[in-house]
Amino acid sequence: MPDMESMKLADLYQWGAVRSLALSADGRWAAALWTGFLKEADERYESIFVVPTDGSAPAHRLSRSAAHESHLALSQDGRFLFSLARRKDELEVAEAKAAATKALSDRDKADQAADSPADDDPKAQIWAYDLKSGGEPRQLTSWEDGVNDFSLSPDGSRLVFSARAPSATERAYLKALDKDGSPFVLTRTQHKQDGDGFSDTVQSHLFVLDVASRDITPLTAGPATEYAPVWSRSGDEIAFLSNRTGDPDNNRRTDAWLIRPDGTDIRRLTLGDVEVRALAFSPDSSQVALVVSLQPENSYCLSHIGLVAVQDAQPVADFDRLGAGFSTVGGIVPDSGGVNPIASARVYPDPIGRTPITILTMSLDRPIESAPHYGEHGEIWALAGDRGQTRLVVIKDGQAALAFPQDRMASISSFAHATDTSVAIVTSGFGGPELHRIEGAAESTLLWAPLAPLLKTRRLGDARRFSFAATDGPEVEGFALFPPGYDAALGPLPTVVMIHGGPMAYDEPGLEFDEQLVLAHGYLVLKVNYRGSTSYGEAFCLSIQSDWGPREHADLMACVDSAIDRGWADPARLFVTGFSQGGIITNWAVGHSDRFKAAVSEHGMWDYVAAFGTDDCHLWWQDDLGVPWQNEAAYRRLSPASSAAQIHTPLLITAGEHDWRCPLDQAELLYMTLKKRGVPTALIVYQDEHHSISKPKRAIDRVLRILRWFAAYGGQPVTDDSAPGFPDPS
Repeated sequence: MPDMESMKLADLYQWGAVRSLALSADGRWAAALWTGFLKEADERYESIFVVPTDGSAPAHRLSRSAAHESHLALSQDGRFLFSLARRKDELEVAEAKAAATKALSDRDKADQAADSPADDDPKAQIWAYDLKSGGEPRQLTSWEDGVNDFSLSPDGSRLVFSARAPSATERAYLKALDKDGSPFVLTRTQHKQDGDGFSDTVQSHLFVLDVASRDITPLTAGPATEYAPVWSRSGDEIAFLSNRTGDPDNNRRTDAWLIRPDGTDIRRLTLGDVEVRALAFSPDSSQVALVVSLQPENSYCLSHIGLVAVQDAQPVADFDRLGAGFSTVGGIVPDSGGVNPIASARVYPDPIGRTPITILTMSLDRPIESAPHYGEHGEIWALAGDRGQTRLVVIKDGQAALAFPQDRMASISSFAHATDTSVAIVTSGFGGPELHRIEGAAESTLLWAPLAPLLKTRRLGDARRFSFAATDGPEVEGFALFPPGYDAALGPLPTVVMIHGGPMAYDEPGLEFDEQLVLAHGYLVLKVNYRGSTSYGEAFCLSIQSDWGPREHADLMACVDSAIDRGWADPARLFVTGFSQGGIITNWAVGHSDRFKAAVSEHGMWDYVAAFGTDDCHLWWQDDLGVPWQNEAAYRRLSPASSAAQIHTPLLITAGEHDWRCPLDQAELLYMTLKKRGVPTALIVYQDEHHSISKPKRAIDRVLRILRWFAAYGGQPVTDDSAPGFPDPS
């Protein structure tokens, strides 16, 4: 056995994640995506693996190019595997494009060459792998703007997909942006979106693809977007999602709709009173299970599973007339905020009616975290957040019950069900993401452990759950992660508090690369599911609505105090960091406490008044605090900037150059405030990055800078030089 050593920075290039599970209809084969990292190219990539669910053979790597794959689907007979992939055109498609280009005029050829994406940046297209005959995948689409998502017909002969469909005028505008440096012309309220850039007016529509001929037939058109199509098991219906209120940027009233595969008989399943997030047809296609929010614009309310009968869907004669049936569309905030500016600003559409929906998960008081899956006997399977872990929930005879896993130190990140077979990606603190076949409520069989070769040579930290009383509220849970070989006899440890984002999210058991690196340097890591975290019930989550900051901070410090009282944490060597909402709470914490020796605020927020309109979360602000010109005092009071004069903690700030969730200017405002006050600070701006870090080298650099910042202020020395990160100017 090789010598065991702690995790190293360079191990990122052997690290990865598993996601996007698919099962064949007979449950015999599972397919999953492995996301890995390329060192020389400094890129992520995805590979498809297929695994027999009876454990009779090891996982087989199906795709071996450095392509980007997503959205897997297996045909009923298990022979064909379909995926969205960004790869170069196959020869047949490339030849057809070349022949079409040859027929153009010289001017048209030059224009087409200028408009075509570079070979190294292809769009996502639908590809099909023949698992019986083998060979390279077959390219089914060559849509100019790429494909968003798709669903396979029961017999596998057709696909329905969603894709952007610009008009001639919109196409000319988009080409001018790339070719001539034309200005962005913004007319939408949601004028920007993190990861996508400035918003245009292009709608996405549904199209039906014949798999054999590759012929494509338009299914929908008009002034709104249709997406997330799902083919019924009978083959007679296609369900999809669309917000047709006429002002989708100012509300979240996404409804579920039905259409025949020939484009006729459009009906609506929901009536503008809920937000539909995912759906599935029952085995007999008579019902649709929906994942819904019952208060669409209130992000703190938990999502549920509900049932709607297909026979109750309402015929739609005027599908292209937006806002049909709504007495008000909403969106325009009255000039006077009145005595309650928050309530006054909640201007949302009046629904056209009440959807005849039966909610099945209300008694759980837990958020549904995945699309529903029907079993062959009518039971419904899904994932739900339960007290800091993600578990299977099974709904049978109208009753919902939490099932696998029973072990509170395990969690599920992805799930698929077919026939009588369930598979899941199970995460824990010792094995990383693993593919398991689920056996009942408590047992499982390991099918694939992709990180096993690396982890056999690495010493990992140990994780424990613990709970503590909040100073002014309920019991709160946290995780304590101990460094490899921890011995309590050595005394309290230097401690890093790592705060999760969201805030409507939660920490759960798992094996995270950055956490293991911090543990490898001898720190204790604390993670807290502060109030506002989901998975502990709706009241727990709603408790911070319209009042960010005080409760999260109180829970954070109660977690620290509990760890000190248990003899784990050294009160003289405390450090704190967080990303996104975790960065916001970090900014709040250093403005309300001097207990941390140093802090790192990653991609966070500082001044909420300045954020409104420069980030992509206007609906969230509006529901929580109204609009800033009517409720400026509340925006100022809850901003971390309100405590600028109380910050003395050395603070490293990181940001993405093109982050439009927590914009760069928020980091700049915080940075300049601290510089002018003489507080030790630095600002790290990652070029071309959005709200998350995408490049492997930048991911390494990020962790390295956190460790070095803490080391500079009394933390553990940084001894890992296996991957150096980026140089500094001095």
